[in-house]
Amino acid sequence: MRRASEPSLLVVSRCPQGSPDATSVQSTQSMGHAPVTSSRQAIARTSVPQSRFRPRLTRLVPAFLALAFAAGALPAWAADADVAAALKSLQSDRPVSRTVTLRDLGFTGPVSLTSVDARRDIYLPVPADMALDQADLSLNAHYLRADGGSTTFVLSLDGYPVAARAPDQESGTFGIDLGVDGAPRKSGFVRLGVSWSSAINAEMCGDNRAIGNVVEIDPSTRFTYRYHPAGVRDLLTAWTALPSAPGVLVAGRSLGADAYDAAWRIGIALERAGKHARFVALPAVGDEVDLGGVEVPAGLSTIPAFAALSAGGTYRLADPAEVGAYLALAGGNLADLAVADASLTANVRTAFDALAAEVEASGPEAKAAFDALRSAADSLTAGPTSPDGIGIASLGGLPVIAVAPAAAGKASALFSSFWRQIATSRSLVVKAVKVPASASGSISLASLGGGARSFDVLASGDWSASFDLSALSANGGSIPATAVIDVAAAPGASASLPVVSIFLNDYLLAAKRLYADGQPERLTADIPEYALQPSNVLRVSFQRQPVSDRCRDTPQAYPVAVLPSSHITLSTSKPSADFLGVVPRLADKARLLIPTAFLADAPASLGTVVRLADAAGLSPEAATLALAEAQSNGAATSAMPDVPFLAVDVDVPVPDDRRVTVSGNQLALASAPGTPLLDIANLDRLGVIQAVSGRVPGLIYRQVGAQGPVLDAPILLSKGDIAIVSDAGKVVEIDSRDPGGSVPPENVGTGWSWSRIWDNRGEWGVPLTAVVVVLILLLFARAAFVRNRRDRG
Repeated sequence: MRRASEPSLLVVSRCPQGSPDATSVQSTQSMGHAPVTSSRQAIARTSVPQSRFRPRLTRLVPAFLALAFAAGALPAWAADADVAAALKSLQSDRPVSRTVTLRDLGFTGPVSLTSVDARRDIYLPVPADMALDQADLSLNAHYLRADGGSTTFVLSLDGYPVAARAPDQESGTFGIDLGVDGAPRKSGFVRLGVSWSSAINAEMCGDNRAIGNVVEIDPSTRFTYRYHPAGVRDLLTAWTALPSAPGVLVAGRSLGADAYDAAWRIGIALERAGKHARFVALPAVGDEVDLGGVEVPAGLSTIPAFAALSAGGTYRLADPAEVGAYLALAGGNLADLAVADASLTANVRTAFDALAAEVEASGPEAKAAFDALRSAADSLTAGPTSPDGIGIASLGGLPVIAVAPAAAGKASALFSSFWRQIATSRSLVVKAVKVPASASGSISLASLGGGARSFDVLASGDWSASFDLSALSANGGSIPATAVIDVAAAPGASASLPVVSIFLNDYLLAAKRLYADGQPERLTADIPEYALQPSNVLRVSFQRQPVSDRCRDTPQAYPVAVLPSSHITLSTSKPSADFLGVVPRLADKARLLIPTAFLADAPASLGTVVRLADAAGLSPEAATLALAEAQSNGAATSAMPDVPFLAVDVDVPVPDDRRVTVSGNQLALASAPGTPLLDIANLDRLGVIQAVSGRVPGLIYRQVGAQGPVLDAPILLSKGDIAIVSDAGKVVEIDSRDPGGSVPPENVGTGWSWSRIWDNRGEWGVPLTAVVVVLILLLFARAAFVRNRRDRG
């Protein structure tokens, strides 16, 4: 007999023989008893009626099926959650790292400090009004102490001294590594101040100048920092956050005329802002990409497109889904600006649509996460809200300035120092924007970025303003003629009067002694054409004599100021047949001529076009683009334009001109028919620029050799009409009419003028007044003598 407490297991199975309704029930004792094999006996022992047992079996079948389904679906649910979590991690605020060196800021050589007290301020760009993270400065310097004495180097940040060195060896190097305060800078700059003080023979209070004591700051000095993209709230912040070599994203290697036209205008805007544009084509199927810095989250390994990018190295994209995966992972590192035309937005949309199809197969949670990522990282698919729109988009989780083709020409003026501060929203519709110019033929230096201010000067101090010729040409053909600088200086302890000097592109234009009584004084300087360049720097230098009265006084700095009334007057340039006569006429309504073949590989040609357009002073707002078709010989030709022009690898018919001849890898130059200057074949990686005068002036650029030069350095055109350029920039410039340079410039002054005499009235005014007074007194004395003599007679 089985004990009632012993549990039993019922196994129900359909009987293989007999009627379909017959069942067999086997009962197995949990204590190891032999099973009952007879179905009839089993039913009798359990005493369970057949009518009550059948519904229980019916209810158990769905439960068994649900358990089986859950066991199979559990891995799919887990994969869906993993993919969703990995996609959400791509939406996190990943910090962006930036490195700025002095070489990036245009310091091609060391920054040299010498004399008794030399000071220099260097402005390091940072995102405006954004907190910095892990900001560090690493300064490298080399010093000499040939004159001995006491030498001190002081480093300051934003006006606060933070480090100092007192080298005592004859020569050596020192490095300063320090952290930088990460507080937001509304100006968009960290002001790096360097000061070098050198004194000898201090006990005798004699001449303590030490010309052999000098320190040089190496251009490799670098400033590194990080910022969080979530802090980019408006266009002003996005523009100031651009690196020194920002990337410009275009729809592909082959572009339409409108997209190419927009790309070179954006490149000019960046060049005028001191940055060097890189042009990047949107990756497409079949392109090779570098996966060295691409990290694929583990949760995305089940998505085929992401899994294909996990190998690293160089990889060829196989389908649109892989293009979308690459953009989602590394799209933010491709570029900082984008030409947001219809082709670019369509290509990005196609790539993300293909990737979405693969992600959706993982489940609804992954689909929702990808939709959220796409709305944040793929806003380029929407494009600008207006044909004249400039706004912030995002790609790969990082902000991108998206510029509509019609607004590209206006970007240069919008982001100029004059208008930049008003770009305080994420998107703008720019109908018109220009840097204001005076209709009276003059323009204030304040409108060109030269803010008037006061500063203290002990021994020497500089004030500077930068301007482009294109910014001064309201009607075309206008060039700076005169610089009118109004200054004021406070008196010092010394009887020696301070001296103010005006430099344009390091050419000394004028200098004078100041009264230094705190009152405004004016200095006027004629601007010769040979001192002008497409981009110019006007510098006003103050020099004072530091004095110590027999060691009883410590030399002190005294304030000087450049007043807001300082301005530049303009005049119409003479149509000479050299660069100085041609370049100013390209600054307004000019035409850029390029071959149609340039559109087939836009990133390869855009860099050269932008450098040449910048050297020619083309205006991104007023210039127009024209395409020239290739002829049967393969060369692109164009009819003579009706406006000033820049022709890049386009033959323009120039009558009676054989000064420059280019045939493949052969270059021939001549100063006159039958008088060759140069004729060399088998040249490569060179280019030649020629100035064309006549009814329509212009510049013609021709490539010499199978490959043209890589123009990474700015090209400065001056007094000449032929220039040869290479990878190193301009290497040769000649005037074919006067190759030997025997004819002096026509506009060199004679050394005096009525304006110069009047400006220097402080030097002759007092003696002349004294002479006039003496003469008047003598006349009065003579008159009195004659009157007395007449009265006596």
